[in-house]
Amino acid sequence: MRTVLIAACLVAGTLPALAGPTCSPSDSKAQILGSATIGDIHPAWQGRKVGYGWSLQVKREDHDDAGMTYYVGDLYDTHGKLATRNVFALDSEWDCGP
Repeated sequence: MRTVLIAACLVAGTLPALAGPTCSPSDSKAQILGSATIGDIHPAWQGRKVGYGWSLQVKREDHDDAGMTYYVGDLYDTHGKLATRNVFALDSEWDCGP
């Protein structure tokens, strides 16, 4: 029984994590944040803007004390290349529709 349990854990550990939606900016002023705080611009994004061709692969949601919702995920450029991992983005600035 113990061997079966260990084998099941090993197999489960090799399965890919389920990804959330892929989103695109719905606002030309969409900010890339370092935390679930409005105005906390991610250090790699100081003075930079994300364009409409960029995408965010959402891993999870987070909330601040005021109840604002943020997406947490990886940001990809217009060519589909990973730009920045584990960024925060205000949900109202991104479109995650079907």
